[in-house]
Amino acid sequence: MNSQLLTNSEQLEPLLDTWRALACGNPFQQPEWLLTWWQHFQSPGDELFVLVVRDDEDRVRGIAPWYREHKTKTIRFLGDGSVCTDHASLLVDSQFHDESIPAIIASSLLEHWKKHPGWSAVQLESVDRCDSKMQMFEMAMKEHGSCVHHCQPANTWQVDLPDGWNAFLNGLSKNSRKMFRKRAQALDDMRVRWVYDRHDLAEFMPILIELHQKRRNALGDAGCFANRRFEAFLREAALRLLERNQLQAFTLWHGQRPIAADIGFRSQERWLCYQAGIDPEFLALEPGKLANVLILRDAERFGIKVVDFLRGDEPYKQQLKAQPKPFCTVRFSRPNLAGKADHWRWEVTAKTKRWIKTLRHRLTKPKASGSANPVNVPPPGESEV
Repeated sequence: MNSQLLTNSEQLEPLLDTWRALACGNPFQQPEWLLTWWQHFQSPGDELFVLVVRDDEDRVRGIAPWYREHKTKTIRFLGDGSVCTDHASLLVDSQFHDESIPAIIASSLLEHWKKHPGWSAVQLESVDRCDSKMQMFEMAMKEHGSCVHHCQPANTWQVDLPDGWNAFLNGLSKNSRKMFRKRAQALDDMRVRWVYDRHDLAEFMPILIELHQKRRNALGDAGCFANRRFEAFLREAALRLLERNQLQAFTLWHGQRPIAADIGFRSQERWLCYQAGIDPEFLALEPGKLANVLILRDAERFGIKVVDFLRGDEPYKQQLKAQPKPFCTVRFSRPNLAGKADHWRWEVTAKTKRWIKTLRHRLTKPKASGSANPVNVPPPGESEV
C-alpha cells in the first residue's frame, strides 16, 4: 500500500469514477457534492488536500476528501461549514474494512505534517459516532501521539421504514396513528409535483428559494439563500445529482399556490431530507407537517427504507418518531508540545463555554418557591457532584 497527496482538481479527474464507487451511493460523499462545494466555497489561500491510498497494483483503496483552510491553518473535510454536509467520513474500499486503510491515511497525514509544519490541527465536522472507519483513524492518530478533542455534539434523526408506510403506522400508538392518518388524508386535497428532469428542477428551485426565504424571514432569520454562494452551489449540486438519479424533490400545492417545497437526495435506500420551505401565509394548513408525512408515506414507492432528517434537534423530528444518531466534530492536534498546548487551549475553552451556558441557564431558570439557596456553578475544569 502507498499513498499520494493530490492538491488540484486536475489530478482528481481520473479518480472520479472510483471516488463515486467508494462513496457507496452517499451523495454527500460523492464528487458531485464535495467538488461542487469546493468550486463555490473555497477561499483565497485554501488548497485541496486529498489523500489517496493505492494497493501494489495501483488500484485506489481509500480516499480522504479533505482541504487545507488557509485562515485557520487546519485540515478539514470538503463540504464542511454552513452547507451542513452530514455523515462525513473517509472513503474506504469495502474489501478493506479493517484498520489498514485509515491507519495508512493517518500515517501519511502525520508524515506530511512533519515536512510541512505550517498548519496547526485537523478539524473534522459531522463525524458519526458509530463510524468504524473514523474510529480506526482516531485510534491510529492517538497511537502516533495526537491529542483528540470531541466537541459540538449533536444528532441526525432517522425514521426506519423497513416494511413501508402501513407497517410504520401499525407500530404507533392509537393517538399517533390517528394523527398521521389525518394528515395523510389531507394530502388528498393537495397536488404534488415531483422533480424528474432538468425542466422540473428549473421550475422547482425558484419555488424552494422563495418559500424558504419567506418562512425564515418571517421568523427573523436571513435564510440560507441570502448567501448567493449557497444558492449557486445547491443549484449545481442538485443538477449533478439529478443526472445520477439521486435527487428527491417535490412541491406541495394547495389550489394554484405552492405551500411547501422539499429537496433531498437518495443514498441507496436512504432519503436524505436536506432543505425545505413553506409559505407562512398557509400555516393553518400545516404545510411542513404535511410535507413530512408525504415523505414517510411515499418512501416505499421509491424503494426507500430509511428517511434521514439529518442534523438539528427540532421537536418535529421526535414527533415524526425519528430516532437520534449522534455525531460530533473531532479535532486532532499535532503530536508535539505545541500540539499539546493547542489541545489544552481547546479543552479549557470548551469547558468554559459549558460552564457559562450552565450559569446562564441557572440564572434564568425560575427559583422554586421558598428557595433561598444561591446559584452554585462549578468553575471550568471541575464537575458537579
